[in-house]
Amino acid sequence: MGTIQAQYDIEFRKDGTIYDDNQLARLLDGLQELTNLVVISHGWNNDTKEANVLYDGFLQSVEDVAAEELVPGIAARKLGVARLFWPSKKFVDADLIPGGGAASLAEASLASAASLDRVLDRLKRDPDRLGGDDIGEDRSINLQRAQALIPDLEKSPDARAEFVQSIRAILNPKEESPEDGSAEFFEADPETLFRNLSDEIQYQPALDEGGPASMNDGGAAGRIGDTASGLLAAARRIANFATYYEMKTRAGTVGRAGVALMLARIRERRSDLPLNLIGHSFGGRLVTAAASTLPRFSERVTMMLLQAAFSHNGLAEKFDGKHDGAFRTVLRDGRISGPLLITHTKRDRAVGIAYPLASRLARDAAAAFGDANDPYGGIGRNGAQRTPEAEFRILGDLDAQYSFDQGRVYNLKADKFISNHSDVTGHQVAYAFWNGLTAAR
Repeated sequence: MGTIQAQYDIEFRKDGTIYDDNQLARLLDGLQELTNLVVISHGWNNDTKEANVLYDGFLQSVEDVAAEELVPGIAARKLGVARLFWPSKKFVDADLIPGGGAASLAEASLASAASLDRVLDRLKRDPDRLGGDDIGEDRSINLQRAQALIPDLEKSPDARAEFVQSIRAILNPKEESPEDGSAEFFEADPETLFRNLSDEIQYQPALDEGGPASMNDGGAAGRIGDTASGLLAAARRIANFATYYEMKTRAGTVGRAGVALMLARIRERRSDLPLNLIGHSFGGRLVTAAASTLPRFSERVTMMLLQAAFSHNGLAEKFDGKHDGAFRTVLRDGRISGPLLITHTKRDRAVGIAYPLASRLARDAAAAFGDANDPYGGIGRNGAQRTPEAEFRILGDLDAQYSFDQGRVYNLKADKFISNHSDVTGHQVAYAFWNGLTAAR
């Protein structure tokens, strides 16, 4: 039966460098006896414990499915696992969606005002390693200024302009993109940002979702969305965007720098070793960024994105008629041979609601909020959109008959088995993973 032979923890700093070169050395020394190397990345976690919970749960399910011999071809597999740790942050539901969609508008507005200061305080933390509590001096100065402006935001356009500038000052504009609204954040007039983000933002279920009640997965009941309104609510959404944007930037940096170097070293040591990349949440962006650095037409590389937190146009071809997605080259240039599996579900509030909230900055697109018609929808909510290689399937139970092919993308609708953003460690997910791994040549 296929089993996990060894696990290796690889820790990265925020600039993408490996924290301990001995960790990589141990991994490289252990490659010879493996038939596959699984590279797995957590997403928006605050500490190592949370990342380990994800890894232990998923890998246990991988072992359980292997033990049942449910997938032909796994008996001879000897897996090694590289468990990645990088300094990520997480959105907090109470600050992203005050009141959980169930509070009155007045209560939601009060919650929004109270959360703004908390979000700005959290933004001061900029750890070099996962779980750290480092506070950057320059960013702290800018964010303290933003906090001092809070009492004046509702009455002063100058205060609102300075608030936006204080937030912009802590971010790197080089990661801006038309696919997720970030380009507009750096270009739009501050009053435009505040105006477009000041109204209550209502989640509109797609026609096949059975109405709002079907979205009740952890606090949202009836009305779903960010029900707060006003200029303080807009300021909180701008601050939360900064959290999203920083994690987007950091995941790309760690993926393109540190993890890419790690994969290159692995392929130098064993060019024949199949690589199976897995990423959850912003870890999905991280492993996709790493894959984008692989040589063209790389062989024996699969990928699985578990409720990934990046644009559903990230792999698209000319999603707006002129722009390819940020990671289009992964498919266009065959940088993974595939298959590529993507879990997605309407039940993921973090990606389905919080992601487009963070991205809705300079235009009003309240209709179709979050679904496949939303220009700023998330891939963990809708799967890969406008991607020629993609087809839609259902994430099935342990008797599902999958047929995955090289060079293809499979959007696995997971409403039945994934109940929220972090519910990705079940046996059904592991079963799909095994089917993808064994399908690769």
